[in-house]
Amino acid sequence: MKKKKNLRLIDFSKFNFINNQFFLFHENVFLAQDLNKILLASKKLKIVTKKKPTLSQMKSMKFAFNISKFVKSNAIVLAFSKSTIGIGSGQASRLDSCKIAISKALYFSPEKIFDSVAASDAFFPFPDGVQKLVDAGVKAIIQPGGSINDQKIIKVANKAGIVMAFTGVRHFKH
Repeated sequence: MKKKKNLRLIDFSKFNFINNQFFLFHENVFLAQDLNKILLASKKLKIVTKKKPTLSQMKSMKFAFNISKFVKSNAIVLAFSKSTIGIGSGQASRLDSCKIAISKALYFSPEKIFDSVAASDAFFPFPDGVQKLVDAGVKAIIQPGGSINDQKIIKVANKAGIVMAFTGVRHFKH
Protein backbone atom coordinates (compact mmCIF):
# COMPACT_ATOMS: atom_id res chain seq x y z
CA MET A 1 0.00 0.00 0.00
CA LYS A 2 2.96 2.31 0.43
CA LYS A 3 3.43 2.30 -3.35
CA LYS A 4 0.06 4.02 -3.85
CA LYS A 5 0.53 7.79 -3.62
CA ASN A 6 -3.11 8.81 -3.38
CA LEU A 7 -4.56 6.06 -1.27
CA ARG A 8 -7.35 6.60 1.23
CA LEU A 9 -8.26 4.05 3.82
CA ILE A 10 -11.59 4.26 5.52
CA ASP A 11 -12.16 2.45 8.77
CA PHE A 12 -15.82 1.64 9.06
CA SER A 13 -15.46 -0.88 11.88
CA LYS A 14 -17.43 1.51 14.09
CA PHE A 15 -20.03 2.12 11.41
CA ASN A 16 -23.59 1.96 12.73
CA PHE A 17 -25.36 -0.99 11.07
CA ILE A 18 -28.53 -0.47 13.13
CA ASN A 19 -29.97 1.82 10.46
CA ASN A 20 -31.48 -1.12 8.52
CA GLN A 21 -29.32 -0.77 5.45
CA PHE A 22 -27.95 -3.47 3.20
CA PHE A 23 -24.50 -3.11 1.64
CA LEU A 24 -23.11 -4.61 -1.54
CA PHE A 25 -19.37 -4.32 -2.09
CA HIS A 26 -17.55 -4.59 -5.41
CA GLU A 27 -13.87 -3.73 -5.67
CA ASN A 28 -13.53 -0.11 -4.54
CA VAL A 29 -17.23 0.86 -4.49
CA PHE A 30 -20.25 -0.09 -2.48
CA LEU A 31 -24.02 0.29 -2.73
CA ALA A 32 -26.07 1.06 0.36
CA GLN A 33 -29.79 0.48 0.22
CA ASP A 34 -32.49 0.20 2.84
CA LEU A 35 -33.48 -3.26 4.01
CA ASN A 36 -36.94 -4.07 2.77
CA LYS A 37 -39.01 -5.31 5.67
CA ILE A 38 -42.34 -4.38 4.11
CA LEU A 39 -45.05 -6.98 3.68
CA LEU A 40 -48.10 -6.12 1.64
CA ALA A 41 -50.94 -4.62 3.64
CA SER A 42 -54.40 -5.28 2.21
CA LYS A 43 -55.64 -1.87 3.33
CA LYS A 44 -53.25 -0.08 0.97
CA LEU A 45 -54.13 -2.27 -2.00
CA LYS A 46 -56.07 -0.45 -4.71
CA ILE A 47 -57.88 -2.35 -7.46
CA VAL A 48 -57.57 -0.09 -10.52
CA THR A 49 -59.40 -2.18 -13.12
CA LYS A 50 -63.07 -2.80 -13.77
CA LYS A 51 -62.60 -6.48 -12.98
CA LYS A 52 -62.21 -7.25 -9.28
CA PRO A 53 -60.11 -10.15 -7.94
CA THR A 54 -61.50 -13.39 -6.61
CA LEU A 55 -60.42 -14.42 -3.12
CA SER A 56 -58.04 -16.95 -4.68
CA GLN A 57 -56.50 -14.32 -6.98
CA MET A 58 -56.10 -11.94 -4.07
CA LYS A 59 -54.21 -14.54 -2.03
CA SER A 60 -52.01 -15.41 -5.02
CA MET A 61 -51.27 -11.75 -5.78
CA LYS A 62 -50.24 -11.05 -2.18
CA PHE A 63 -48.03 -14.14 -2.18
CA ALA A 64 -46.36 -13.20 -5.49
CA PHE A 65 -45.82 -9.59 -4.47
CA ASN A 66 -44.22 -10.59 -1.18
CA ILE A 67 -41.92 -12.98 -3.08
CA SER A 68 -40.93 -10.21 -5.53
CA LYS A 69 -39.12 -8.31 -2.76
CA PHE A 70 -36.50 -11.09 -2.58
CA VAL A 71 -35.83 -11.09 -6.34
CA LYS A 72 -33.28 -8.84 -8.06
CA SER A 73 -34.39 -5.67 -9.81
CA ASN A 74 -36.99 -5.68 -12.57
CA ALA A 75 -38.53 -8.71 -10.88
CA ILE A 76 -41.55 -10.42 -12.37
CA VAL A 77 -42.99 -13.27 -10.33
CA LEU A 78 -45.64 -15.57 -11.79
CA ALA A 79 -47.65 -17.54 -9.26
CA PHE A 80 -50.45 -20.04 -9.22
CA SER A 81 -52.09 -20.48 -5.85
CA LYS A 82 -49.24 -20.13 -3.34
CA SER A 83 -46.58 -21.44 -5.66
CA THR A 84 -44.17 -19.59 -7.92
CA ILE A 85 -44.21 -20.93 -11.46
CA GLY A 86 -41.88 -18.46 -13.17
CA ILE A 87 -39.47 -15.71 -12.18
CA GLY A 88 -37.71 -13.20 -14.39
CA SER A 89 -35.22 -10.74 -12.94
CA GLY A 90 -32.00 -8.78 -13.20
CA GLN A 91 -32.77 -7.44 -16.67
CA ALA A 92 -32.42 -3.88 -17.92
CA SER A 93 -35.94 -4.18 -19.31
CA ARG A 94 -39.11 -5.15 -17.44
CA LEU A 95 -40.40 -6.63 -20.72
CA ASP A 96 -37.39 -8.97 -20.84
CA SER A 97 -38.09 -10.04 -17.25
CA CYS A 98 -41.69 -10.78 -18.28
CA LYS A 99 -40.44 -12.92 -21.18
CA ILE A 100 -38.09 -14.87 -18.89
CA ALA A 101 -40.79 -15.46 -16.25
CA ILE A 102 -43.22 -16.67 -18.93
CA SER A 103 -40.56 -18.91 -20.47
CA LYS A 104 -39.80 -20.51 -17.09
CA ALA A 105 -43.49 -21.01 -16.34
CA LEU A 106 -44.13 -22.58 -19.74
CA TYR A 107 -41.17 -24.92 -19.28
CA PHE A 108 -41.84 -26.01 -15.68
CA SER A 109 -45.62 -25.55 -15.20
CA PRO A 110 -47.32 -24.98 -18.56
CA GLU A 111 -50.69 -26.14 -17.23
CA LYS A 112 -50.64 -23.44 -14.54
CA ILE A 113 -49.77 -20.32 -16.55
CA PHE A 114 -53.33 -19.88 -17.71
CA ASP A 115 -55.15 -18.27 -14.76
CA SER A 116 -51.88 -17.37 -13.03
CA VAL A 117 -51.08 -14.02 -11.43
CA ALA A 118 -48.07 -11.78 -11.90
CA ALA A 119 -46.29 -9.48 -9.47
CA SER A 120 -43.85 -6.76 -10.40
CA ASP A 121 -41.43 -5.23 -7.89
CA ALA A 122 -41.79 -1.80 -9.53
CA PHE A 123 -44.21 -0.10 -11.89
CA PHE A 124 -44.60 -1.03 -15.55
CA PRO A 125 -43.11 1.87 -17.52
CA PHE A 126 -44.89 0.78 -20.72
CA PRO A 127 -47.91 -1.38 -21.58
CA ASP A 128 -45.83 -3.95 -23.51
CA GLY A 129 -44.93 -6.02 -20.42
CA VAL A 130 -48.54 -6.17 -19.30
CA GLN A 131 -49.64 -7.20 -22.80
CA LYS A 132 -47.00 -9.95 -22.87
CA LEU A 133 -48.31 -11.30 -19.54
CA VAL A 134 -51.92 -11.14 -20.75
CA ASP A 135 -51.00 -12.98 -23.95
CA ALA A 136 -49.41 -15.74 -21.86
CA GLY A 137 -52.59 -16.28 -19.82
CA VAL A 138 -52.03 -14.19 -16.70
CA LYS A 139 -55.39 -13.13 -15.22
CA ALA A 140 -54.27 -10.72 -12.47
CA ILE A 141 -51.32 -8.38 -12.00
CA ILE A 142 -50.13 -6.64 -8.85
CA GLN A 143 -47.61 -3.82 -9.02
CA PRO A 144 -46.75 -0.59 -7.20
CA GLY A 145 -48.16 1.79 -9.82
CA GLY A 146 -46.72 5.26 -10.20
CA SER A 147 -45.71 5.26 -13.87
CA ILE A 148 -46.55 8.25 -16.07
CA ASN A 149 -48.16 5.58 -18.28
CA ASP A 150 -50.41 4.08 -15.57
CA GLN A 151 -53.58 5.02 -17.46
CA LYS A 152 -52.34 3.30 -20.64
CA ILE A 153 -51.41 0.22 -18.61
CA ILE A 154 -54.79 0.11 -16.88
CA LYS A 155 -56.45 0.46 -20.29
CA VAL A 156 -54.59 -2.64 -21.55
CA ALA A 157 -55.66 -4.58 -18.44
CA ASN A 158 -59.29 -3.48 -18.79
CA LYS A 159 -59.33 -4.34 -22.50
CA ALA A 160 -58.02 -7.83 -21.67
CA GLY A 161 -60.52 -8.25 -18.83
CA ILE A 162 -57.90 -8.96 -16.18
CA VAL A 163 -57.44 -7.70 -12.63
CA MET A 164 -54.81 -5.10 -11.80
CA ALA A 165 -53.94 -3.93 -8.30
CA PHE A 166 -51.65 -1.11 -7.22
CA THR A 167 -49.79 -1.39 -3.93
CA GLY A 168 -47.98 1.93 -3.66
CA VAL A 169 -44.98 -0.10 -2.42
CA ARG A 170 -41.83 -0.56 -4.50
CA HIS A 171 -39.60 -3.59 -3.88
CA PHE A 172 -36.71 -2.67 -6.17
CA LYS A 173 -33.63 -4.69 -5.09
CA HIS A 174 -30.16 -4.39 -6.64
